[in-house]
Amino acid sequence: METGYHLFTKEDFLEDAFFREWVKHATPAATAFWTGFRDSAPPNMEAFEQAVVALEAILSLQRIAPAAEVKAIVWERIQQQLQQQQAVPITRNRRWYRLAAAVLLPLLIVTAWFLLRPEKMNKVVSAYGQQLRVTLPDSSVVILNAHSELSYYNWKDGKREVWLQGEALFNVSHRAIPSFTVHAGKVQVEVLGTIFNVKERRDKVEVFLKEGKVKVSAAKGTPSLILQPEEQADYDAGKGLLRKAVAKKEVALAWTESKMQLQQTAVKDIINTLQDTYGFTIIIEDTTVANRTIDGVLPLNNVNNVLFELSAILNMKIEKNNDTLTFKSAGQRGF
Repeated sequence: METGYHLFTKEDFLEDAFFREWVKHATPAATAFWTGFRDSAPPNMEAFEQAVVALEAILSLQRIAPAAEVKAIVWERIQQQLQQQQAVPITRNRRWYRLAAAVLLPLLIVTAWFLLRPEKMNKVVSAYGQQLRVTLPDSSVVILNAHSELSYYNWKDGKREVWLQGEALFNVSHRAIPSFTVHAGKVQVEVLGTIFNVKERRDKVEVFLKEGKVKVSAAKGTPSLILQPEEQADYDAGKGLLRKAVAKKEVALAWTESKMQLQQTAVKDIINTLQDTYGFTIIIEDTTVANRTIDGVLPLNNVNNVLFELSAILNMKIEKNNDTLTFKSAGQRGF
């Protein structure tokens, strides 16, 4: 990987394989690096941004392959226009008509393709152990938790919609366009201007409202819920059940400060969070430990500190082997 990116010109960026990988595929490693590069405000920021725009424009170009029905419609219209013209018995004029049709047909097909082509979707993906800040086209701000994905269009038609996999905190701006919708699994969250958290993991969705007012809807036939500040909606896809639940801001939004606020929290829920945040595979030799509950605060900003504190709390050894954690009894060798 290059180390002198701050000296790159626009052309240098466009020729760099790692830069192209980020713009084209948004892999977690590339996204983490280039987001950090952009946030560092390098002296060649203008060249960097120009390269991003140029490469996105290049990648958006596709080979034109219009559907057969589009060709047929365009050709029929050309034929109708030609038949309406007064017949002229001069051979060279007939050749001119055929030439005009040959030129106009591809032009009309290209025009139709540009009008009918689907809009490109933007995707932002956070890696394990990484949080990202995303500013949407309407200036709304989204904080994306680790191992999460946010997708959205450019909203040229004025319809504000995003699709979430994982967890994110939304701060939605007030706009003349009233609606803003978040799709998470089978749940839709409709807002006017507010701050709320959405978590979509393991076929369950949690929506916590910090400020404002939101409407939460799920599968057809399930009554919608209106949330007021400090209220939470839980949806279980397996049971098809949407209900209000008691929640506290300190617990629901603790992840934004890289920690877990534990209030009679089951060990299995802590393990799920470690899997979601760091991508670990976790093995517990004594399965009865999974239902133990814990109170307190568990920092998540450093994985080694997390394992050390969890080991002390549970009085267990935690053996780390690459991306696998094994929870052992205190008498066994481990973390």
